[in-house]
Amino acid sequence: MLLQEKDGFKTLRSALLNPVTDTECEYYFDALIVAESFDGHTTIVEVGEADAISRKRGWQLEEFAKLEGVILPAFYDVHFHWVQDDVRQKPKASLLEWLEKHTFPEEARFSDYDYCEAKAAFFWSRIISTGTIGGLCYSSTHSTALDAAMRHASEGFKIGNVLMNMSCPDYLIQSSEEAIQSVHNGTNAYESRYCVTPRFAPTTSPDVMSEGARVAKDNGLFVQTHLCETTDEIQHTLNLYRDIPGFEDISSYTEIYARCDMLGPKTVMGHSIHFEQDEWDMLADSNTAIASCPTSNAPIEDLGLGSGLFDFEKAEERGIRWALASDIGGGPYLCMFDVIDSFERQNRYAGKSGDHHIKALYRSTQAGAEILGFGDTRGNISVGKRLDCIQCVATRGIEPDATSASVLKAIISQVSERGQFEALVSATVVNGEILYEA
Repeated sequence: MLLQEKDGFKTLRSALLNPVTDTECEYYFDALIVAESFDGHTTIVEVGEADAISRKRGWQLEEFAKLEGVILPAFYDVHFHWVQDDVRQKPKASLLEWLEKHTFPEEARFSDYDYCEAKAAFFWSRIISTGTIGGLCYSSTHSTALDAAMRHASEGFKIGNVLMNMSCPDYLIQSSEEAIQSVHNGTNAYESRYCVTPRFAPTTSPDVMSEGARVAKDNGLFVQTHLCETTDEIQHTLNLYRDIPGFEDISSYTEIYARCDMLGPKTVMGHSIHFEQDEWDMLADSNTAIASCPTSNAPIEDLGLGSGLFDFEKAEERGIRWALASDIGGGPYLCMFDVIDSFERQNRYAGKSGDHHIKALYRSTQAGAEILGFGDTRGNISVGKRLDCIQCVATRGIEPDATSASVLKAIISQVSERGQFEALVSATVVNGEILYEA
């Protein structure tokens, strides 16, 4: 049994990995987590060595069955497209070509209610089974898709319909009025769960972005979009906007968003790879966050779009908040273990120093929760946090004298093919309730 009841508490005994910072991750070979439920919340009241906690509470350690594997915090994925699940592994010669040939036609199918319902029921149960319990999600332009996602996604996900009213296929294009009205409709229907979502500047006019930003700020909503993913995209965007009145003199992609009042502490920019210095400055000065998507930006031979490597060191030098994301369907696999592995591998090949496994785990859990405003109560397994966690398969490397880095590497090294990462998660617990168990 994953969770055991004892004296009115929920308990869990297992090996435990708990990321605290980019460089610090607690490891317990035999931990006991004690949580208390009150008023709909299950909160951790004690976590540490199982023997010490059981003796302190006057419990017999033998009463608690030690689970197999390792307990980790549940994941947060701060940039993904649920409506692109079926194009994750389509050919990706370039970003713009992939959008035109595969992504846009697939998203058009989400105008159909029955299609949305079937896809949502499958996708949102599956993402929980991979250990991801919250994040920022892009839907299609259609209200049918947004409504289906909101019905099936758990409350930790903030979701928005993409706004597209220029330079896009006729079968997806909205009028400016329709795009703006969809923002008001989403805000009224879903309040803080709704995220204002211009797809990106090439498909969303300045008036729509400006009004969306105003609604977001007035209602305390998150804003999400894409920025500087590829050099071709940047040049395409600048060429478009220099023909728009009031934008003729723009010097950078980021400046477009700044002029539309899109930047700010509740804005999360996807990718953000190819920046000029002033763009780093704009994000830092506005406290805008970044969603880094290593599997999507990976080389084409690794099933990515070949966009390049996010400079996390530069972001951290400037104090810019960032977290990891899968970017389904630019990213080929849904599980954040694949993202962690890709981040570590790409940065190691690039000669970046440090233990990137621990950094990647932190940026897939606590850092994402913090960007979403959940950091004080969610994100890792600490006293005062909600009891959210995953149980992971671990057939080797779990020893009393192991380190957190060696245990995490041992978990990841069990997988010989990337599609197998999802099978590492054997259970997902949210707010003290088991939402998935293999």
